[in-house]
Amino acid sequence: MKSKVIRNPYFPFPFFFIALFLFFLLVYDSSLYYHFHQPLFLFDQTFAKEFLLYPGGLIEWIARFFMQFFYFNWAGSFIIAVVILSIFVVVYKLVKETVNPPWILILSSMPVILLLVIQSHYNFPFIITVKYFISLILFFFYRKITTRYKSVFIVLSGLVYITLGGWIYLFYMLLCILHELLFSKGAEKYVYAGLSLVACLLYPYFAARYFFIMTLKEAYFYLVPYEFYYEPFSFKPDVYLYLFLLAMPASMAFLFVRGKYKARVSRDHEALPGKNFLWAQSILILLVAGLLVTVSFDREGKKKIRIDYLAEQGRWQELLSLSQDIKEYDRLVNFHTNRAFYHTGHLLDNLFAYNQMLGTDGLFIDRFIAGQIAIPSSDLYFDLGHINASQVMAYEGLTKYKYNPRILKRLALTNMINGKYNAAKIFLDLLDKSILHKKWAAHYRNYLDNEPLIRTDRYIQIKREQRPSVDFFLENVNPHYDLIRMLRENKYNKMAFEYLMADYLLDGKIGNVLEHLRELKSYGFVKMPRHLEEALLLAKAMQPSRIDISAYSIDPNTFKRFQDFNLILNEYSGNEAKAKEVLAKDFQDSYWYYVRYVIPKKKDIKSRASNRNEPLL
Repeated sequence: MKSKVIRNPYFPFPFFFIALFLFFLLVYDSSLYYHFHQPLFLFDQTFAKEFLLYPGGLIEWIARFFMQFFYFNWAGSFIIAVVILSIFVVVYKLVKETVNPPWILILSSMPVILLLVIQSHYNFPFIITVKYFISLILFFFYRKITTRYKSVFIVLSGLVYITLGGWIYLFYMLLCILHELLFSKGAEKYVYAGLSLVACLLYPYFAARYFFIMTLKEAYFYLVPYEFYYEPFSFKPDVYLYLFLLAMPASMAFLFVRGKYKARVSRDHEALPGKNFLWAQSILILLVAGLLVTVSFDREGKKKIRIDYLAEQGRWQELLSLSQDIKEYDRLVNFHTNRAFYHTGHLLDNLFAYNQMLGTDGLFIDRFIAGQIAIPSSDLYFDLGHINASQVMAYEGLTKYKYNPRILKRLALTNMINGKYNAAKIFLDLLDKSILHKKWAAHYRNYLDNEPLIRTDRYIQIKREQRPSVDFFLENVNPHYDLIRMLRENKYNKMAFEYLMADYLLDGKIGNVLEHLRELKSYGFVKMPRHLEEALLLAKAMQPSRIDISAYSIDPNTFKRFQDFNLILNEYSGNEAKAKEVLAKDFQDSYWYYVRYVIPKKKDIKSRASNRNEPLL
C-alpha cells in the first residue's frame, strides 16, 4: 500500500488545492469579488431564458449560479480552487496520455499558472475560467471517441458552439484540429481536421445569420457579456489571457516535436516520475506561481474594492484606516472617505485630512451621471434623506446592471418609503427568487400595504421624515441647491447641513459659510468645527474691517496655527514652491493650505492670497 501511494502520480494535487484555497481565502478574498460584480442568480424561467438568447449563455448561467456563493469568502475560495485544480488535473491527464514526460507536472502547470495570474484580478470574469474548463472536458472526451464516430461528434459540435460561444468554441476546435493533425494516424486525420475547420467557420456564421441576434464579429469572438468591458469592470484581454489560451496548443505542438525526436515509451512500460522528482516539480510550480501572482496582484485595486465594501457595510472607522493606505488618488475613495468623516462625526473637522483635489466633485460624484457611480451616489442621497434622488440614481444604475441586488434593494426601499407598494413588490418578487436575498425580501414583503406595521420600522420612518415634501429634480450639477431646499423643509437634517458647509468650503465660498455659523447650535454642535474656525480666521485676515469674530469662541490652538501658517508664508514669500513644501508638513490638513494650493477652481486665488489686504473670495 505504501508503495502504491508513493508511486501515485496524482499525490501532489491535494497540496496544490490547499495552496489555491488559502490564496483565495486569505489574500484574494472572494467576497470582494462578489461585492465588485454583484452576481444575482434567480430561480426563474424568465431569468434563465435570457441566457439562452446567445451562444455561451448556458455556461454563463451555470457560472452565475456558483458565483452567488462567492458572497461567503470560504465558499467562493473553495469553488475557485476546485475549478482551477480540476483544470490542472484534466491538462495533466491529457499530457500524460499523450507522451508522459518525466517533467509532466511542470508542463501541465503552464496554463494553470497563467490562469491563476489572470483570475487573481478582480475584473477578470470567472465565466471564462468555467468555459475553459468545460472546453477541456469536451476535448478530453473527443480524444476518447472511436474513429467511426468522430464525424458525428464534429457535426454535433454545433451544440458545443451554443454551449461555449465564440472565442472558447474556436479554442476548443483548435485543440481538436491539432490533435488530429499531430497525434492521429492515417489519411483520415486530414478529413477530420478539415471537417473541424469547416465546422468552426460555418456554425458561428449560421448562428449570426439565422438563429441569434448578433453580429458576425460577436458570433466568432464573443467572450463575455458587454458590461464587463465598461467601468467599473473595465475588462480588457491582455497578454496573459492570450498566453493562457495559447498554452495548451503550444504544449501540444511541443509534445509532438518531442515525440518526433525521442522514442516513445509504450503504454505498458511507462516510467512514472519518482516521488522526489514530483516534489521538486511541485515546489518549483508553487514558487513560480507565487512569484508571478505577487508581481501581478493588484493590491491597490483590492483596497479600493474593500473601501466600497466597507462603505456598504457602514464600517466607517475601518474605511478611514484603509483609505490612508491608498497610494494613488481615487475619486471614489475620496467620496467614501468624506462619507466616513461624516458618519464618524468629523466631516467639518477632518475634511482636509484627505486630499480633496477635485473639490466638490469629491463630495458629490454624480456631476456627470454614469452607471459606474450610480450605486454609491444612490447610497449618499439615501443617507441624506433625498429619497427621490436616491431612486433616480438607482434607476440609472439599473439601465446598466439589470440584475444587481444592491440596486434592486434600493428601489424596493425607496418605493416603499414613498408609499408605492406595487412598484416595491416588483423588486421584492425578484429578490425573493434568490437564495441569498430571499430572507431580506421576505422581511420587507410583510410591509406591503400594511401601514400600521411599516410605522413600527424606525429606519423607514426616519427616511420618510427626511425626504422633501415637495418633489424637485436632482441638481447633480449644483448639489448645494438641493441641500438648501432640503434644509428649508427639515431644519434638523444634520447631514444635509454638514454637507452644505463642506460644499461651500470645497468651492471656496467662505461668505456662504459665514452666513450659517450661527446655526451650529441648532444642529447640536457644542463648539465650532475646526475647518469652520479656519475659514472664519481666513475671512477675517482678508477683510479685517468687515468681519467681526468677537461673537465666536475659537480654539486658541487654531489661532496659534494660523499665526504659524502666516509666519512661514512671510519667511518664504519669494519662494512659493519652498513655502508649499514646508507648510505641507504641518498644515496640509488645514483649510488654509487647501485654499492656497489645492482648490481646483478659482485659479487666481493663489496670486491674490499673497496680498492679505485684498478680499480672498
